[in-house]
Amino acid sequence: MQINIHIIMGLNEDSLGTASYLQRCNEVVYIFDRSIEGVQKLQDFTHVDQQFIDSIDHTLFKVFVYDPPYKKGQLLRAKKSFMTEKKVLGEDEQ
Repeated sequence: MQINIHIIMGLNEDSLGTASYLQRCNEVVYIFDRSIEGVQKLQDFTHVDQQFIDSIDHTLFKVFVYDPPYKKGQLLRAKKSFMTEKKVLGEDEQ
């Protein structure tokens, strides 16, 4: 079971309505704020920075991002991780 996380991009009157609605539905809501570092609880909402958003594990959480006009969230996909390939040399290649 994945937990839903909703990230509201920016703080304004329109975004507050969406954030308040999601909180009333018992959803996890964060507001992206460029002016802070880390995670801070301001008034009724938790404000986060870009580093916090980048550190969210997408295998555990389903992350939705809300951009203006804040009507519909877009699913945030995890960045692909690069795997290194180890080549094993055969006897004739050595």
